[in-house]
Amino acid sequence: MINGKITKKRFFEIMECLDKKLAENNIELSINIYGGTAMMVCFDIRSATKDIDALFDTSPQLNNILSDIAEMYDLDSEWINQAIKEPLKHLKTEDLKVLYKFNNLKIFAPSAEQMLAMKILSSRPEPYKDFEDAEFLIQYLKIDDLDNVIKIFDKYAGRKYLGDRQKIFLNYIGKDLNKRCEEFKI
Repeated sequence: MINGKITKKRFFEIMECLDKKLAENNIELSINIYGGTAMMVCFDIRSATKDIDALFDTSPQLNNILSDIAEMYDLDSEWINQAIKEPLKHLKTEDLKVLYKFNNLKIFAPSAEQMLAMKILSSRPEPYKDFEDAEFLIQYLKIDDLDNVIKIFDKYAGRKYLGDRQKIFLNYIGKDLNKRCEEFKI
């Protein structure tokens, strides 16, 4: 770990350990990862993340396994959390792909398009990495104008969630990336 953070290498060590403990307890589990973890694991644009934002079915037995892993790896008790549930309520659709399959554990991650829509939906200021991540994803997807970004946002979240914060966020991205767009009037 780097300063209490989970690196990509450490993430996979932890997931291998989780898979082993799941097998020992005859449990199969699917985890959908989001946020900084997905950006780190799928796109290598982060060296580490402070926690794992994920969705998964829980049980007392699984909670015990997760607590054991936290202790084994000296992680915070919230090292894997489901705080992402609230923002995901605003999505119309998800586009998840199997990222890794272990024996008893499957890890899913959203497509780059879905991640872009989620970053715009969040539109959080620094120290969050939403702006940096959105710019990376726009370049990764080879999007040449913000009209196409808005189409992606509409596909996953819907225009009703394109509030003032998101419009300001997109205006800054358009200027920063020198993309063709009509600036939103706020």
